[in-house]
Amino acid sequence: MSIKFDSIKSWLQSLGVDQHLNLVTLLIDFAIVLVIAFLAYQILKLIINRGVHRALKHAPERWYSALVTTGFFWRCANLAPVIVLYSAIPVVFTGDYKSWQEPASTVVAVYLTWVITSILTALTNVIECAYEYSSKAKEVPITGVVQVAKLIIVLTAIIISVAIIMNKSPLYLLSGIGAMTAIVMLVFRDTLMGFVAGVQLATNRMVAIGDWIEVPAHLVDGVVLEIGLITVKVENWDKTIVYLPTYALIHESFKNWQGMVNTGGRRIKRALMIDLDTSELVDDETLSEWTETYFQQNVDDWLAQNELQKPVSNLTVFRVYANQFLQQHPKIHKQMTTIARLLEPTPAGIPLELYGFSTDTNWTGYEAIQSSITETLYTSMRNFGLRHYQYLHKTASKSVKE
Repeated sequence: MSIKFDSIKSWLQSLGVDQHLNLVTLLIDFAIVLVIAFLAYQILKLIINRGVHRALKHAPERWYSALVTTGFFWRCANLAPVIVLYSAIPVVFTGDYKSWQEPASTVVAVYLTWVITSILTALTNVIECAYEYSSKAKEVPITGVVQVAKLIIVLTAIIISVAIIMNKSPLYLLSGIGAMTAIVMLVFRDTLMGFVAGVQLATNRMVAIGDWIEVPAHLVDGVVLEIGLITVKVENWDKTIVYLPTYALIHESFKNWQGMVNTGGRRIKRALMIDLDTSELVDDETLSEWTETYFQQNVDDWLAQNELQKPVSNLTVFRVYANQFLQQHPKIHKQMTTIARLLEPTPAGIPLELYGFSTDTNWTGYEAIQSSITETLYTSMRNFGLRHYQYLHKTASKSVKE
């Protein structure tokens, strides 16, 4: 290479270039080095594209996606021009410009530091991308850990870059960081708290991507899209996006509905408000008719099965009917608690609570099941001589009586 550069100087002299000959030679030599560095980069990219890239097509999908889409090999290709530039420094900067070798070496060394940094950050992306294909990815996300690793890599690169520029050992700079601990803690407070919270969330499996969480203090009610180092990205049911501080899930209470989704049963808890004035005892003939019509049983069997004794009120019969209706409903989970029970009377009537779990946990299906059950029982109420409580109706009745 040196012979070639000397030939360039001789060629310039033959052309009569005497003024600033060394500077012109330096610029031409440097231009040639840049061209060689660019060609080395392109050649290495070509090798990667035709060699490694094609070889990875036969590899498992997760490794192909991780190594190719993250740009790991493209960043490795940046090493070629760095090697060319570093090798050309003692050849290009000679004679009057020999003193430039050290500053140029410093610049190339800093550049090399950041090239290696970009490769290492790409490697963390490869690990994260490959991990996403794992069955544990949703249960234990590593996004926060990867971001911390990137932060450490970048901080290390900054320290090494400063050490190269100052021509000092990195350990010399690290020894002075102890005095700046308070400032570092203040600047990276959210980052550190987020990292600790992320580790706790992952270790205890408190929340994962895809979970439905509810955090009333932050108006959060939706699905977790991303768990980062500092924030948790949640899409609310109204399609708004909320960025919740990661440490908020550790320091504050929140509800994770994923248990409900995993068990396959979503709770139904509705109350039918019944007018107590319509409650009355049922005579034997009516009771016999109802047990045969709605329960396909004779009176004695029905009383024994439900551990009841005469006299029986229409409210009791309707409660048993509602309980049976819930238990026999095809969309009610049979392995979970199902019951229809009377609650304490209120000024708005006596509540008959319907308690059970629908087999459809999706919102639309769940609401349809819940509404259908409530509508059916409200309509069936009149068959047992009962009426639901309605404030306007009761007020109007009292006004007529008065």
